[in-house]
Amino acid sequence: MQQYNILELLTEHFQAGGDIMIALLILSLIMWTLAIYKSLRFFRESNKEQSPDNCLRMYKNEPETCRTKLPVWQFDILSEHMDANGNDPDLNRELLKSIRVRHEFATMCNIGTILILAAAAPLLGLLGTVTGMISTFDVIAQFGTGNARALASGISEALVTTQSGLVAAVPGLILGGILLRKGEKLKSRMELFCICLQEQTDSLSNQKG
Repeated sequence: MQQYNILELLTEHFQAGGDIMIALLILSLIMWTLAIYKSLRFFRESNKEQSPDNCLRMYKNEPETCRTKLPVWQFDILSEHMDANGNDPDLNRELLKSIRVRHEFATMCNIGTILILAAAAPLLGLLGTVTGMISTFDVIAQFGTGNARALASGISEALVTTQSGLVAAVPGLILGGILLRKGEKLKSRMELFCICLQEQTDSLSNQKG
């Protein structure tokens, strides 16, 4: 019974906000889908990270299981670097840098979208506020202040959309900021991983030479 009352209240709240609530709902669904996907990927990948020497050892001794035991970015950087590794150290460094830059871009992908959507939510709420106030003034122009129900409807639309925009924006901005910080830390670990990987492969090449 209580669950039914909550659902009914949410439905009434949604209807009070007017058409802007549909746009806010779609925006929130997209934003939270991207945020949850990105959060799960960061969490899953961080638990699999290995040091460069362990990655090299796994790549040589366990090539079949290496892909599943390492994060996607470590395996891809390692495998692409080993495939492209040649006799020119400077060329190897440039190739490794280009591989790293590509994975850094993939790491930050969707985080900017999450922050933009979170920033856009209050603007949609403000649009609903303006729409609600215009409706209120239209009612006043036609009926004066005697039609309390119509006045309440416009004011309710203005307040509900503003509230909903802020409710959607604040958690999105917080989570987007957390993901941005995690992405920057991962980029730093990628750079350190590539430096150590280059040193390891250069050392192995010198030993062979």
